[in-house]
Amino acid sequence: MKIIFNADDFGYTKSVTDGIIHACKNGVVKSTTALVNTPYLEYSNQEAKTCPSLGVGVHLNLTIGKALTNNLTLSDDQGNFFHPRELLEKDIDLEEVYREFKAQIERFIAVFEKKPSHLDSHHGMHDFKENLSVTMRLAQEYGLPVRRYGNYRFVGGFFDDSVTVDALIELIESHAGSDLEIMTHPGACDLELFLSSSYSWQRVREMAVLCDGRLQGYLDDMEIEVTNYLED
Repeated sequence: MKIIFNADDFGYTKSVTDGIIHACKNGVVKSTTALVNTPYLEYSNQEAKTCPSLGVGVHLNLTIGKALTNNLTLSDDQGNFFHPRELLEKDIDLEEVYREFKAQIERFIAVFEKKPSHLDSHHGMHDFKENLSVTMRLAQEYGLPVRRYGNYRFVGGFFDDSVTVDALIELIESHAGSDLEIMTHPGACDLELFLSSSYSWQRVREMAVLCDGRLQGYLDDMEIEVTNYLED
């Protein structure tokens, strides 16, 4: 059995990036996905170099920060992406989604000087409505795996009140025998994160669980391999 513990939101803030790196160096995180339209992308690249076992993918994004492309259906007059609730009411142009997602992948390649390990997304935008056709088109272009559509069964549920070592082990055992990707959101928390996200201090609790020796002991005892998409 193999498990990818993917840390979403790499580069969201400095503190989130620092927490993910900590969970890589001291815990079970070997995979992450980067938000590329933030001021911390270059910082994230430098920090990733200190953790060679970390595979870094692209966290495709249509719901936070500014778009990288000019468009008519994805962002407001200031270039800011719409809130997820607003997107539900929008008739978005799939060709604009393609250009935006492609620009995000290309920005990752320009900064990290390599292809991403895989694709997933913020708020599930990579397979939101018809977006999946765009994502799979790009996945084929770049030769990349995609969350929920590859060899690993995607598992949510490690979130909020379920963030304990016992709950995470129970989650793993409920999918025994399958190779899994478990979505996680570890991070440190500073004022910037606290003011910008409703999921802020909770990331510290996730980081603690993912670095807990009891979790690593369980994985060792069960001979579960912790991996990433690059090692697949």
